[in-house]
Amino acid sequence: MSYILFAWISSFFYGLETIIGKLTSKYSLKNPWLFNIVWGLFVLVFTTPIAYLNGIHIPSTWGNLFFASLFSALGGIFYVLAVYALDVSVLSPLFNVRTVFSVILGGLFLGEVLTFNQYILITLIVIAAFFVSLDEKLNWKSFFKRSIAIGLLEMMFLSLMSIFIKKTVVDIGYWSTSFWVALIGWAMSLLTFPLFIKDLKNTKIVKYSGTFLISLVSTVGTLASIKATSVNVSISTVIISLPMSMIMVFIISRVKPELLEKHPLKVYIIRFIAAAVMITCALRLSM
Repeated sequence: MSYILFAWISSFFYGLETIIGKLTSKYSLKNPWLFNIVWGLFVLVFTTPIAYLNGIHIPSTWGNLFFASLFSALGGIFYVLAVYALDVSVLSPLFNVRTVFSVILGGLFLGEVLTFNQYILITLIVIAAFFVSLDEKLNWKSFFKRSIAIGLLEMMFLSLMSIFIKKTVVDIGYWSTSFWVALIGWAMSLLTFPLFIKDLKNTKIVKYSGTFLISLVSTVGTLASIKATSVNVSISTVIISLPMSMIMVFIISRVKPELLEKHPLKVYIIRFIAAAVMITCALRLSM
């Protein structure tokens, strides 16, 4: 099977992940802390047998693994909070800001020097992020809301996670990293126990179907992404970076607007143009 097909599979399932997450947050699990802990548990359940079959071992060094797990836990928490707080058509393109944080953190932690062109690309991504957050009132203050701050913090934590994931893979290998980060990150998330214990007792099992499905979809997307990028990084990254969830939610908004979100066509046009600018700049920035 061609790596391009795997890239498209990954892109589709990652987009579906955000849609299912939004539906679950809106109609099933109202507590984001409970959503996060159950999602993390399901991901761990799906990851463990796959990692075991590919060979895992007890780490010989724990420093990078600890920080990878910590930022994975924080990234997961803020992702769920962002899903609850933001429209899908805003959250999806914001993932491109992750590239900005990665480049800046690379300069801070790895001593990489930013070029003039990189500064220009970073500026364009930030400006586009401003436009992607606009609502039907086209109010510039919409970018300075708490929900946008949550989304941006998520991107920062994911960028930090990526840095330490790369270091941990060098230390102990990919599959051991996948297993231990999932396990330790989930254990760290248990510190939020007081925030969901009451709802855990009162929530029916059927309410967890969305988190089970999103975990399964996420696992498929990740495995397809690994397969695609192992053959070709640049083309696979372009395909995987496409805002599939944004496209999906736009179609849903035209067919069944009450289901997830509804905005005038002009809002979606602005958001799609801004997303295109962000994706283009992020791809050039990552080269």
